[in-house]
Amino acid sequence: MELKRHDHTDWLIHFVRNRNPTQDFPGQSELESEHHIGGELERDAEAFEVLKAIIRLGGIKPGYSFRKRRTTIYGGKPAVCATEMPLHAFATYARERASAGNVSAYGIAFLKSEFFAAGGRPAIYGLSTENVKYSHKTDTRRIMDETVLPKREQYRYVAYNPKQATRPIDWSHEREWRWVSQDPDLDEVWMKDYDGALGPVPALPIFKGSLEGRSFTKVCILVWSNEEAEYIRKLLTGIYLSGHNNYDTPFDTALIRRARIIVLDDVVNAVEKDRAINAQTIEGLEQAKLLQPITIAAAPPNASTIVAQAFSAAQKAAKTADEKYTANYGEYFSGYGYAHITTTDTTDPIVQYLLSVGQASGPFDGEVRINVPGTTGSRDLDRAEAVNTAVADVLAEKLGIGVYIVTRED
Repeated sequence: MELKRHDHTDWLIHFVRNRNPTQDFPGQSELESEHHIGGELERDAEAFEVLKAIIRLGGIKPGYSFRKRRTTIYGGKPAVCATEMPLHAFATYARERASAGNVSAYGIAFLKSEFFAAGGRPAIYGLSTENVKYSHKTDTRRIMDETVLPKREQYRYVAYNPKQATRPIDWSHEREWRWVSQDPDLDEVWMKDYDGALGPVPALPIFKGSLEGRSFTKVCILVWSNEEAEYIRKLLTGIYLSGHNNYDTPFDTALIRRARIIVLDDVVNAVEKDRAINAQTIEGLEQAKLLQPITIAAAPPNASTIVAQAFSAAQKAAKTADEKYTANYGEYFSGYGYAHITTTDTTDPIVQYLLSVGQASGPFDGEVRINVPGTTGSRDLDRAEAVNTAVADVLAEKLGIGVYIVTRED
């Protein structure tokens, strides 16, 4: 599309921020708040961890958006909030409010039209009456009488009073949109609760894309630095290669292949230093080629030879390490367990080749397990760790990738 305005965009941004137990779970004990957030995040998780969890789970869990210990979401249902502020405005807004902990430079963007198709609507700022009656009014549940606003539309309401003498209320600069669950069979993701049990929870399932009648075809992930962008690229690439997350939730690989990563530091530099006015919006960044894709790499022509030689050297290292362990510890048994030979280099051509020919498995939340015959499987955990650590060192050298060991008891 031809970009005609720099204050308007076809995209919405859901920004995330650092978890603040006092603000996010007012009046709740530590145990209560941990039950509320589930087993995917710490109650005081930083914003980047929240963003990674959204990607891993495949969607955004709605919330009640507490301010001053009271929910700002009316109608009794939690909501997903988004803003249609142009990207540069969002970046500077996040930078200015970061010290207060209310906004971060991390988020996920999706098309306004697709958010609308999923049931999202623009916020309603203020009402035509100041005589607001409630059918239910507590700090955690605020439902207005339907004579004021139909209950099904109340989630859209944002308090607005710019003429209030003591402290004007005006959040209209956020240009907010909101979404509440429409269909419990479609609007969910699977996640672990506090006790570790896996099950569905209401959520906006963005990474299911257009599967089963859902709405999304494009997403952008917002981070601040290129280092963070590389982490997200590996995570997204891994999900693309596997087609699902660690809980076997299917993801739309076409959406992930089209996903783009935005480094907000680049946006600020493009606008404020290079005077690239088009870079104020995602559309402009696309024109300026500042949207970073995931990495799908072709295998090297001699990939099979490289892997065969690396595996042969790894098997010799495994035999030597096993014999050394026996010499030092005899047949001591520490307990059954696994020592997985692991890499997170999902963007590397050799790793993608290993996955394509079945010599690696996963990715599991971005982690790829390399399957070297004769070196894996359930066995004495201490011995397995010693042997496979030697294998990992050889593979790292021969394949030119980062390799490490992930252990777990059987």
